[in-house]
Amino acid sequence: MSRLYEWHSTETNTFRFRNRLDEDIMRRLSGTDSLFLAAETPSWHQHVGGLTILEPGESGLGYDDVVRLTRERMEYAPKFRWKLKQAPFGLDRPVWVDDPDFDVRHHVHRIGVPSPGGAREVGEVAGLLLGAQLDRNRPLWEVWLIEGLAGGRVALLMKYHHCLLDGVAGAGLATAMLDVEPDATAPMVPKPSREESSAGDQGVLDVVGGLANRWVKGPATYARYGFDVLSKAAAVLDGARSGGSLASAIPRGPSTPFNASIGVRRQLAFAGIAFDDIRRIKEAHGVKINDVVLALCGTALRTYLLAHDALPDRSLVTGVPVSTRAEGDDTQDNQITTVFVELATHLDDPIQRLKTVSETAAGAKEMSKAMSAKQIQSLGEVAAPLILGTAIRAIYSTELISRMPLRINTLISNVPGPPLQLYMGGAKVTGIYPSSVILEGMGLNFTVLSNMERMDFGLHVDPNLVPDPWEIIDALDEALAELLAASGLEGPTAVDDPFAADEQPGGRGGETQRPRPTAGRRTKSGVK
Repeated sequence: MSRLYEWHSTETNTFRFRNRLDEDIMRRLSGTDSLFLAAETPSWHQHVGGLTILEPGESGLGYDDVVRLTRERMEYAPKFRWKLKQAPFGLDRPVWVDDPDFDVRHHVHRIGVPSPGGAREVGEVAGLLLGAQLDRNRPLWEVWLIEGLAGGRVALLMKYHHCLLDGVAGAGLATAMLDVEPDATAPMVPKPSREESSAGDQGVLDVVGGLANRWVKGPATYARYGFDVLSKAAAVLDGARSGGSLASAIPRGPSTPFNASIGVRRQLAFAGIAFDDIRRIKEAHGVKINDVVLALCGTALRTYLLAHDALPDRSLVTGVPVSTRAEGDDTQDNQITTVFVELATHLDDPIQRLKTVSETAAGAKEMSKAMSAKQIQSLGEVAAPLILGTAIRAIYSTELISRMPLRINTLISNVPGPPLQLYMGGAKVTGIYPSSVILEGMGLNFTVLSNMERMDFGLHVDPNLVPDPWEIIDALDEALAELLAASGLEGPTAVDDPFAADEQPGGRGGETQRPRPTAGRRTKSGVK
């Protein structure tokens, strides 16, 4: 007879429990994943997603096609068949169990977009879908087929809870749903083993053993956590003395109109930028790709705040999620940490802004190294979900989080995406626009995904705090043109607009896109 449980992974803090009777595996959420669940409120959603624009082939791509393809590929992504099983009274972390009533049609839906089916209309529909929470009684994901886009295109909105997988794992999971050839019959990934595919079930002994383990070790766990927090604080001070930026560990972003208590509504806006333009800026100034991405987003926010007479004297501060996933790790739990970077929005010169961002990002990296030497458990491992959830909801109800002086103004994530042309059900992928979590007190979030020769920017906002996110997207175009011009480089490279109708190329939502402010736009063969 086997042990009641065994430690499976020190890197992911994941327990695998073995059923005494049939040896099936049951998986308990890591502390980080449990924290994502506990932090969720009716307004503070904890799901992430992505909007994929598809250009169907001659056979088209309808709802039944998406259902069929999702059902066929589900065996290559077995975690999407798992659902949560809560511990009694929230006294321990939940576990994943196989859903015996799984039906793909509970998760795949369809919706139409208003005419003319441009980017603005699709962004509003995507926001409507992102504003609704996932049903915790079922596996925590949805796929929405959005029909009626300009030019006969369709879109696919994928939405999944953050506790299910992180952004890097989410991008990797797309390989199970997407193909590199329009007529592919099987995905690019191997089929998981039986052990990897099954979450198992939770027996009475598992429940008792888990509760006993938590509450017997509870006092020592809390004491160790307190000691680790103090050690972490000492590591922060040591990192600052060694050249790391203290601001990268203790964010003090200024107040802005979009840093207030968030509501339930959401909206998505997006744009694509040629990867070559970002690479040219990187090489001209000896910085990193991510430095350029941060500078562009920061400049777009600076332009937006200037237009609304709300630019603070101090620099905006962004959180930058960093994957801690080891190379070759294909697990789908969350393995991330966050560093904080000043966006230099108080500076007028775009080159100086870029170099300052690069310097503060390097300081944040050094601080991250210093802090990583003193790893501490996730709070989700230490405190029971009942305690965490009660505390978070109590603090949330006072709007204290949005009023705290320690704040970040936004989050900017850069996720590696597919380097190849992708297809789904024979339809060509023409754009992938990701979206991530909006935090309480932070009404917008940038998520960037590299997609072949372009970088696709997704801007997820609370429209109560950012009424027109397309202002920021347009400012992103301006930021690119400004930085290229200041660097003595040719203007922005033209990118294909996946929403352009035949009679209105380049339009967003039926209106003509405002040209980027540059003397010339580069094509693959030169300037036109």
